[in-house]
Amino acid sequence: MIGLVSCPEAARIDAATASGAAMPPLLLMEDASLKLWGAVGEIARERGAGKGRFLLALCGSGNNGGDALAMLRHARFSGLNRVAAILAKEPGELAALHAASLTALGVTVLSWTKDRQACERLIGDASLILDGLSGSGLSGPLREPSSSLLAAANEAVGKGGAAIASIDLPSGLSDAYEESWPIAEAAWTLSIEPRKACLYFPLARSHCGRILPIDGVFPYDAAVASSAQLLEAADLPLLAPLPADSAYKGSRGKVAIFAGSEGASGAAVLASRSCLAAGAGIASLFASPGLFPIVAPMLDAVMVKREPEDLRSFDLSRFDAILVGPGWGRSSARRDDLARLLESGIPAVLDADAIGLYRELVDSGFRLKAPAILTPHPGEFAVLTGLEPGRSLACPDKPLVAVAKAAGAVIVLKSHVTWIASPLGEVAVWDGRECGLGTAGSGDVLAGLTAGLLASGIARARRSGDGDGAGVADASAPFFSAARAAVLAHGLAGSRARESRGWFESGAIIEEAAKLLGRPPSNFP
Repeated sequence: MIGLVSCPEAARIDAATASGAAMPPLLLMEDASLKLWGAVGEIARERGAGKGRFLLALCGSGNNGGDALAMLRHARFSGLNRVAAILAKEPGELAALHAASLTALGVTVLSWTKDRQACERLIGDASLILDGLSGSGLSGPLREPSSSLLAAANEAVGKGGAAIASIDLPSGLSDAYEESWPIAEAAWTLSIEPRKACLYFPLARSHCGRILPIDGVFPYDAAVASSAQLLEAADLPLLAPLPADSAYKGSRGKVAIFAGSEGASGAAVLASRSCLAAGAGIASLFASPGLFPIVAPMLDAVMVKREPEDLRSFDLSRFDAILVGPGWGRSSARRDDLARLLESGIPAVLDADAIGLYRELVDSGFRLKAPAILTPHPGEFAVLTGLEPGRSLACPDKPLVAVAKAAGAVIVLKSHVTWIASPLGEVAVWDGRECGLGTAGSGDVLAGLTAGLLASGIARARRSGDGDGAGVADASAPFFSAARAAVLAHGLAGSRARESRGWFESGAIIEEAAKLLGRPPSNFP
């Protein structure tokens, strides 16, 4: 996992490094600019920047502008002659030193407000644009004159003439980002580590392009205490360890599934099969009377049973986890059924229809008796929060943590970049961006994987003497681990399925996820 920090945390790391290492700000900037140029120099040469066409820096008054100016000096010293800079506003103290150095070297340094036409010609003749207009100190939308300069650069990108490499963050992006704010259309983001979490806001992610980590500017462990983590493929075996060799079906986790309805049988089938693919030993689907004869012949390894007429007297104690919601329906009777299931205190995964029903229960005063996992897509998250989907996807961290804490549940906000929050305020992010997963039934598979992994984790904790998960120091720990592992397995499986098959149906995700989750760690890619 890679630590992610907020913009204020990044500022504190900057200040602590300067004081703790007794490094003057100018020395820090020089060090950063050398590493930034080392990362982007080859890209500039491949694009012909600095030779046939211009390598151009767009600079604000802050440190990112100073970094961009210093990078031009390194480019100039490395033999690139056609380099130039445009200042959006009067440079700050450090940036001014680098601007003066460029001027002394004969490099063109223009003012956007004073030399507009010459600046526009430069932008039109640029091959690579170094974006240093704003950084992590931005607190609102980018304003004039920087916003119009950024618009001109984005227009050049749209015409295919130039590409943007943003320093640290695409200009316009911050912790408070909103969808309507102007933002750089970066092909590369040169991320000075530790990485900022806002790079992975779902609605901002496409503006960041390829994120290139710039290490060594700050101490390697600067984000060690961060509550937010970026998930990596290598984390999967750690989050979902294999059961002991002595495990049997009853010890690998038992899941009760309440899913499907007439016309939505596929949701029940996919979710049930996914529980077993996640490693659970036993999956029992409790189907409505009309659904039972349809799904029973379709599921050979899942125990398909008729749903009890009265869930109040139904004993769930033999199960480690329950999954409720995929294709289940949203009637008032289903709302009452959900309340009875949750009152059992059995760890639960709520997906699809169960999320809306849960919100109705909360509005009537209901509270969970045990931790749970909720897996909403943006529309369902809007039901939970009252926020428009565009708002939550633009800046998901705070509302996600707030809902997780209020519910006492792990929340998985599904998108092309998925955000996960625990009741303790921990956050995990999966930068999946796999369009193949945008297919019918994909969410049902994720719900089943989550429930199967939760049941397996709780069974494993019980066998190791940690109880059923409710008696450990952090009762939500098995839930947070299961959610992260499920999102990882689902995302990696989607990528593998598209690589091997092209477009695929959701059943392919189950097959690939089973391979990943059942593979010994030594054989994990």
